[in-house]
Amino acid sequence: MRNMLNIWQLAAGACLALASQTGVPSAGERGCFGDCYEQVQAPVIHRKFLRRVELERGAYEIDREPSLYGLATRRVLLDDGVDWDETPAVYKTVKVRKHVRSRVTWEKRWIDGKHIMCKVRIPGKTVWATKRILVSGARRSKLRSNPTYGYVQKRILLRPYKNIAIYHRARHRYVREHVVIQPEAYMWQPVSGGPAYRY
Repeated sequence: MRNMLNIWQLAAGACLALASQTGVPSAGERGCFGDCYEQVQAPVIHRKFLRRVELERGAYEIDREPSLYGLATRRVLLDDGVDWDETPAVYKTVKVRKHVRSRVTWEKRWIDGKHIMCKVRIPGKTVWATKRILVSGARRSKLRSNPTYGYVQKRILLRPYKNIAIYHRARHRYVREHVVIQPEAYMWQPVSGGPAYRY
């Protein structure tokens, strides 16, 4: 490519030199032999592209689902229907004869101005005494009736709490961009046809 550039530059230079020597005022007239080129401005080439712009990043949000409770009804026994009838024991007091046996005991006596301990025998005797005797013993009897039931309510856990992760997708937008593919340049264009050279 560089060799072609040199060839076209030499050809253009020779044509311009020949035109100056023969007094030709401009290239392309009768005084120039061969192909002649003129410098023109090359067009600028643009392209449009779509570019994705992130407006909002994706994120997770944690939401909690609360626990669920309920009431459970249960039947309970309030009274079993059993009663006890108690009859106390009956006693009475009676008189009885009681024989007291003879016994020997020590007694302190004052004899001749002195205290003297003497052994004395006490004879037996029969006496009347009172005694408490049982007439009828205590009794306990069972009385049955219909049992009594009731209902109670209790708060129970039906479902525990649960954490829920919610994902929010990222938001994007597409933007059109006008991009220059080929910037402004100059090229050599043949005056009387032929290939053109850009630099």
